[in-house]
Amino acid sequence: MGYRFESYQDSILKGKYMIIVGVNTSPHDSSATLMIDNDLVFHIESERLSNIKHDEVPFEAIRRIKDYVDHVDVLALSGTYPTTPFDGGRKQNAYEAYIYGLGRSFKMHRMKVYDFSYSHHRVHAATAFYNSGFDKALCIVKDGSGSRIIKHGLDVEEIGSCFIVGYPFKEELVFQHFITTEEIEPLRVDKTLITNSMSEGNAYHLSSMSMGFGGDGAGKVMGLSSYGHDDPSVSQIFDENNLISGLESCGSASPFETKANYAYRLQMDVQNKVAQDILGFVKQTGIKNVCLSGGFFLNCMSNYNLFSVLPEDVTVYVEPMCYDAGNSLGAAKLAYYLETGSTEIKPQRTLFLGEVQPYTEIDEEVFEIINSSHEDVAQLLANRNIVAIYQGRSESGPRSLGNRSILYDPRDVNGKDHVNVVKKREWFRPFAGTVLLENVHDWFNMKRLKDSPFMMYAVEVLPEVRDIIPAITHVDGSCRIQTVTSEENHHFYKLIEEFYVLTGVPILLNTSFNLAGDAIVETLDNALDTLSRSEIDYLYLPEKGIVVKKRGKVYE
Repeated sequence: MGYRFESYQDSILKGKYMIIVGVNTSPHDSSATLMIDNDLVFHIESERLSNIKHDEVPFEAIRRIKDYVDHVDVLALSGTYPTTPFDGGRKQNAYEAYIYGLGRSFKMHRMKVYDFSYSHHRVHAATAFYNSGFDKALCIVKDGSGSRIIKHGLDVEEIGSCFIVGYPFKEELVFQHFITTEEIEPLRVDKTLITNSMSEGNAYHLSSMSMGFGGDGAGKVMGLSSYGHDDPSVSQIFDENNLISGLESCGSASPFETKANYAYRLQMDVQNKVAQDILGFVKQTGIKNVCLSGGFFLNCMSNYNLFSVLPEDVTVYVEPMCYDAGNSLGAAKLAYYLETGSTEIKPQRTLFLGEVQPYTEIDEEVFEIINSSHEDVAQLLANRNIVAIYQGRSESGPRSLGNRSILYDPRDVNGKDHVNVVKKREWFRPFAGTVLLENVHDWFNMKRLKDSPFMMYAVEVLPEVRDIIPAITHVDGSCRIQTVTSEENHHFYKLIEEFYVLTGVPILLNTSFNLAGDAIVETLDNALDTLSRSEIDYLYLPEKGIVVKKRGKVYE
């Protein structure tokens, strides 16, 4: 069967290639990655295939890999399940059974297995390091929790780690913070700390639960924080040992102002503590290249704050796939470098890593198809229509970057409310903007950022233009932005360029192509289904030069 991408046919015939599969499975965000040698073929998150948000079951993603290859040379596993039996007895744990099942599926006698489930943070660090382009870096990981292991006789979980990392994967532990449910005084041994505290990520998780947003509402808490202010009645988040302990219940029935003030205190205290932690590691090690990974670093407000704290000569790389779904990619790359000893530096230049999806037939009894150009669609947007765009390979990661996006006119003073209603989101949640790279400094305070291609920073909107783009200017004057060039995404760039010609604004409101509770669309059938179930006005397929609308809707 071999490998179906044509670019590898010659190497297949010569037999000089290594097939590597990375799989992440944990209580959420499972995924799979396929690599041929050191080339990333595709990365797919399970939720994109099942439409189950944060799907923990990876088998559909694994099945897709079998559509491409008939064997696997190296299997790299990542997750947060324990590998050490806590009762001291010999048990087959979930991971052993999992490896056996995969082995049967992929001809186990030909496959070498790397099991990284015992070191979740190590894989987070590897994901960021190999994608960063640095030859040596300080890799800092912060998330809800990582691997459960036995440390100093205690059942513990990782919540914060710092490594010095070089090629092929030479790591030196700088510091690691573990938590335990056992009642203990803070225990410091060598480079580790064990406490009863919680992680920065879990602080947002628990606050989201308390506010009635569910367990996955950290982004909602962050967005809400901008509506709050310093309230003396809200307790400090950190105790005298700088450990998180001041969390209090906000209650889903609490007044909006109470929730907002609490979210403000949480955001301010945590982002300042994280920045000081990173600054401390930089001073301790003297290393000026910094990689950040782990789910906490999806906090784009905190990421931007770093440039107010870290020295000018510190270079920061925030991994765009820093949450758990990115770990299948990190595990695959880590296995490759450990297996080969390679020192090749190959930074990740794109997140368009989904499968090449075929264009299915569009039912013309349900949808009307109209030939359209970039200019036509820019006019639709200037007329305040909501336009979804679908093209090419889907984006990996939680941010839509113009291949699976919903777009709108950022000039509309009611735009945020309008799009939030259509997406069925809470009214206070802000929207991102995509801006032509060459114009970014006319609209946003980038501090020391040269660009923001992966939408990992909420930057300041320049005060003099905030009234021009109110739909994407948050209440605190910030906006999470993506910069785009023609080389990165030609059709998306041309569309924004035409909108610029019409309006004088080189920016579009950009949000993920999904409705609340759904995963981001993966296939054209997913896109058409979302169009049919929503008040989205048009679906633009730039590769086909057409727009699609539900029959009966007036084309403006």
